[in-house]
Amino acid sequence: MSRVESRAYKVSVVSLMVALVAVFELINRALPLRVPWGMSIDFVALPVVLAFFLLGTRYSLVTAIGMYMVLTVFGFANFVGATMKFFSTIAMITVLGIFAKKWAKGDGPKVFPLTILLLASVAAIAFRCLVAAAMNYYWAIPLFMSMPIEEVINTMFFGSIWGFIGFVSVMNTTQGLIDLALGWFIIFSSGFSRRGQGLGSTSKASSAR
Repeated sequence: MSRVESRAYKVSVVSLMVALVAVFELINRALPLRVPWGMSIDFVALPVVLAFFLLGTRYSLVTAIGMYMVLTVFGFANFVGATMKFFSTIAMITVLGIFAKKWAKGDGPKVFPLTILLLASVAAIAFRCLVAAAMNYYWAIPLFMSMPIEEVINTMFFGSIWGFIGFVSVMNTTQGLIDLALGWFIIFSSGFSRRGQGLGSTSKASSAR
């Protein structure tokens, strides 16, 4: 069994990623960039993306649950912000996981052909925007601001539902691009993907002998 296939390795990676969530949230609290209802541009979901590229969908979702727990306990927006971050992040991971089933099978780092990676990223961010817009409209903003959504739109978006959708989409597209681009760069520029593939190849060769 290769190192990337071992349970101990996967558990240690997930634990490290959840710890990084806490570190990034502390940085986010010190240097916040937020809109009034708690939506923020930050790096707290980056470990979830890193876990996906390293280990795949299942362990990325476990990391996302850890992120949710960390943000619920001491995140800026507590339960509301943690829930929004969780669902917007797993929306992207779910789409990436669908592409991975076809183009990046097996254990170890998820290596996509570049054109497939770009297509998967566009689809993942689009789905994130859809989920975020729906949850903000029907749940998060009315709950966080204690105002009907129509009143919020009239106050902050000049009475335009399209202004609301556009603003939420821009925020989530920006955040999604940051998470995916940084995640891809960190994993694949650092050589993790090559190491993972090499370890997997070594394991298969050993099994053949």
